[in-house]
Amino acid sequence: MFLRKAAVPDEISATGLGEWYSSLSDQDKIKLRRYLNDADTASRHACLSSVANAAVLDENYSFAVFVCEECMRYDMTDVQKFLLTETTIEAYTGAKRYDDAKRCCELNLSLYSKVSSDILKINGGKLPEKICCRSRYIDIVVGVESGYDEAFVLLDRFFNMGLIDEEELAYRKRSLMVHRLQRSFDGIYSYSYIK
Repeated sequence: MFLRKAAVPDEISATGLGEWYSSLSDQDKIKLRRYLNDADTASRHACLSSVANAAVLDENYSFAVFVCEECMRYDMTDVQKFLLTETTIEAYTGAKRYDDAKRCCELNLSLYSKVSSDILKINGGKLPEKICCRSRYIDIVVGVESGYDEAFVLLDRFFNMGLIDEEELAYRKRSLMVHRLQRSFDGIYSYSYIK
């Protein structure tokens, strides 16, 4: 009895990703098929980006990283690169690959001046509520590395870049100070009695 080779999905064929698809393991093909129903087939980049976004929403971070890294190989505009890197930051953070996430945050921060007007236009003239190169960077520096001083420097940098306004800068700095104090108190008062 012969096993029939699985056909390349239409969404993959439409974007010219058939050869890449054929190189995937059976397990990765199954994972990919899970996200293809709503995939954007306008281009290779659009298809892989939409699959990566769906995988992040599904909290399938390791697969999202795999797809993002593949997508990074293709030519794209600066705006497309910025948006894909935002997804990649989320995927790396979810996969606990914090150094890779921070590297991507730096990449997007360096790209931001080139794409800021386009990002504002896409979002109706205002900053998106969620900007991963800003939020996840702080999350990692504070939550993973306990780097409060570095976080304060980052907040000033974000303000100078126009990624947060003066009110948000003050609010975030106050929140960090409270968080740092709370962590200090937790450290002081969390001990166990030894007989």
